[in-house]
Amino acid sequence: MLSKLLKRDLKKNMRWMWILFVGTIVLAAVTRGVKELGENVAFFKVVGIFLEGVFYGLAVNLIIQPFLRNFLNFHKSFYSDESYLTHTLPVTKNALINSKYLTALIEIVAGFASLIVSILIMYAGPNFTKTLKLLLSTVITGEFSVALAIIGIVALIIVEFLMFISIIDFSIIIGFRAKDRKILKTFLITLGISFAAITVLFICLLIVFSINGVKLTTTSLVISGSAFMSVLVSAIVIYIAVVVLFYFLAKREFNKGVNVD
Repeated sequence: MLSKLLKRDLKKNMRWMWILFVGTIVLAAVTRGVKELGENVAFFKVVGIFLEGVFYGLAVNLIIQPFLRNFLNFHKSFYSDESYLTHTLPVTKNALINSKYLTALIEIVAGFASLIVSILIMYAGPNFTKTLKLLLSTVITGEFSVALAIIGIVALIIVEFLMFISIIDFSIIIGFRAKDRKILKTFLITLGISFAAITVLFICLLIVFSINGVKLTTTSLVISGSAFMSVLVSAIVIYIAVVVLFYFLAKREFNKGVNVD
């Protein structure tokens, strides 16, 4: 039954989102072709600048839209008029929650995969890796793996989005138990939990910094490759721990009952 729920959620969320994913990749290919033509023809150079601007807008949406769509879908499925149908389905509440989390994971990963493919189409070339290393060298010093650093950064952002979705979902469950001002209470709960989670993350990262011998005494921070990966892995582990915590808390509270009045 979970597979049917997952298929239903993905179909509902991906109704137009796949157009965004595919459209951005296609636009990246067209923009690169136009920019190459623009090296010799002024008209194509102007068109290339315009298309590149549109591409950046779509690229941002590749990350933002899956995030927004998933917590809005959570609210719509469980607390709007649609919820009366959802809660009459012959499935457990655990299966309903699991479907939402898996949908969020799949769509966020799909969004980032589309973004990476688009960027590679737009900019990949002989000097692409050197450019990335130059950008990363503003934070990392010494020898380091560009691919490993990029993978780590992408993984960090993905689990960070999942963390905020898990916090928002839990806050919706708690906030909508109130008789009034449900949205305001949901917002305040989300804000409080997010602040606490970020504070814990900051303290843990300070500890990791100190273990790696990094001193925060300058306005610019450049650390070694090993220290960077230690911080990155530590942040990912903390984010995953928060996701797991609020996943189980959401399931526990959701199983207590839902107020859809």
